[in-house]
Parts: sequence; C-alpha cells; structure tokens
Amino acid sequence: MSERTTCAETFDWFVAYPDVSAVAIVDSQSGAILGLINCFIFFARYARQYVPELFRRKSILRLANRSPLIVDEKVQITDLGATLLMENPDALFECFVVTRCGRYLGIGTGEALLRDKVRLLQAREQELSRALTAETQANSAKSDFLALMSHELRTPLNAIIGFSEVLGTELLGPLGHPRYREYANDVHGAGRHLLALINDILDLSKAAAGKFDLQCEEVSPADIIGECMKLTRGKAHEGKLRLHCDLAPGLPSLIVDRLRFKQALLNLCSNSIKFTPPGGHVHIMADQDDDGRFVLTVRDNGIGMSAEQIPVALEPFRQIASPFARNTEGTGLGLALVKSLVECHDGWLEIESEVRKGTAVRIILPPERTIRRRTALLA
Repeated sequence: MSERTTCAETFDWFVAYPDVSAVAIVDSQSGAILGLINCFIFFARYARQYVPELFRRKSILRLANRSPLIVDEKVQITDLGATLLMENPDALFECFVVTRCGRYLGIGTGEALLRDKVRLLQAREQELSRALTAETQANSAKSDFLALMSHELRTPLNAIIGFSEVLGTELLGPLGHPRYREYANDVHGAGRHLLALINDILDLSKAAAGKFDLQCEEVSPADIIGECMKLTRGKAHEGKLRLHCDLAPGLPSLIVDRLRFKQALLNLCSNSIKFTPPGGHVHIMADQDDDGRFVLTVRDNGIGMSAEQIPVALEPFRQIASPFARNTEGTGLGLALVKSLVECHDGWLEIESEVRKGTAVRIILPPERTIRRRTALLA
C-alpha cells in the first residue's frame, strides 16, 4: 500500500481480503519500505476508539470466541502441531485452552508450541547424530572384525583344501579303502564352499563400507560373458538347462574392474541356474540403449518371485521362502553382493519377475562407463 492510503481504505481492504495477514507500506516515489501493517493489530487499534463505549457494560462473551480450540494436557506436542496446521490454524494466533479432566488448566500459545517443537527437533537431531556415530563405529568394528576373521579362517582353510585335494587325488599313493578318497573329496568340496562364503561376506562388507578399491580397465563385454558361460556351462548341463547368449552388434568396451564385474555376472548366472527347473533355459543378453547406457540382462524361466519378494531377495542373508525353492542351497548373499558390486561401478540393478514364469535381472551401467563415452569426454 502507498503512504497515501487512508485507514478507512485499509479497513475496507482487509475486510475484502480476509486471508491476507499483513501488507507493506511502500513509498510511492522511491519504493522504499515505510512500514508493515498486521491485520489483527490494525483492527484492534482501529476499533479502540469505539469499543469501550459500545461494549463497556456487556459481558466479555460478546467479544469472545465461543468455540475455541480445547486441548487435553495428555495430547502429544507432535500430534497437536498437526491438528493446528490441518484443522485449526487460527489457534496459532488466537491461542487455545489446555484442560485436565475437562477443567481449565492453562492457555497454550503458538509461540510456546513452536519453542517446544524446536526443542524436540533439536533433541531428535542430537539423538540421530549419536545413533549415526554409533552405527559408523559399529560398521567400522564389523569391517575390521570380518577382515581379521577372514584372514584367520583362510589360513587353515587353505591347508584343509590343499591336503584334502592331495588325499582325494591319491597324489602320494593309494589310501586303501575307496571310501577314504570319497571322504577326502567331500572335505575338499566343503572347504571350497566355506572359503567362497567367507570371500562373499568380506566383499559385501567392503562394498557396504565403501572400501572397494576397483582396478578399472578397458574390458570387452563379449569376453566377460564368454568366460562366465564357460564356468557355468557344467552346472547348466547338470541341471538339464539350456544356456545361451545374445550380444548386440557393435557393443562398446567397458571401463570396469574385470574381476568384480565378472563376479557379478557369475552370481546372476548361478542364481538363474539354481532356481530354474530341468528343461528350462538361461539367456544372457547385452545391448546399449538409446541413452548410451550399457544393459546386461540375465533372464530365465525359473520359479520367479512376487513383487513383494524382490526387496527381500536384495537384502543380505535373506532368502525367499518359497515351496518351489526348498531344494536350493545358499546364504542369501548373491543378489545383495551383485547390487553392491554394480553400485560401486555407478550402475544399478533392475529386476522383473513373476512366480512360476521366471526372472530377468538387468545390470545397467551409465554412458560414462563405456569406452566411446569416455573417449568423447577426453576429447
């Protein structure tokens, strides 16, 4: 408003626009701020000269709000704040009545409520800060423990694996009874399984702590896929499955850690083989989408998952409770480890699945991880 606006004009304006809380008074020539008029304060001052004579002998109820907000003392501050904002925001300015067992206890103000709300938020922030510090320390201790234990376990395990292999192959001479060789082979297999489990736990812990040191290099996706197919073809044959791949022409090379990327693909292939019944198929596909992202898909027609089970499968040490998967073995680290390995490469996983129809898991890497994109950026 201009400084030339009269009080009567201001009164009419506030009546016409009841939702406006305040207006600024601005110099009509320079645009400088001359003042501020709050509508509540303005009405009180404007009516001061008339109110005493009009209401001097009337009950105070004539000027009172006959339906104020009444709050019991047991209402939580957080709940009260939501009620005021959603149902009765005027009470923040007008104040409200606090009762105990239906009888008057005191007056609550928006200012006091705001102070308490800020105090609660500060206390919660401090609590969260302490929890975050404790979690960071716990994660650090967990990583140190896993690193130490993995070293301590690997040393005797390597001896067990090595000696059991010598016994199983009868490298130094016949053992005598054929059952001894059979037992030695069982010990060798169990030792290798336990070693693989320890390595997976340590890898998952490193990835979660952000301590993965990737040794990235230029890698041909066709080479990685070919190596993985060679390593998993035997398992697929044992399970009476068809394993095949489909690579789009002109695929770009990738800038990835060869060992870790291969590990992720091997885990996906092993999962598909494990959860696909005899007669099924596992299909590996690689392509580059229109946005330049590299997409690697492992698709099967196995037991599949429901939409609710997918987040569970991505959590470490969680396995899907399904009658179709009761004969499978595992620790529940497969997909969780793949997710961590892919995220370390700035990528992400996409999973599509349907019960009894199969699963498709996609590894998606950004254009920056392809050699063409990298060359363009360097240029």
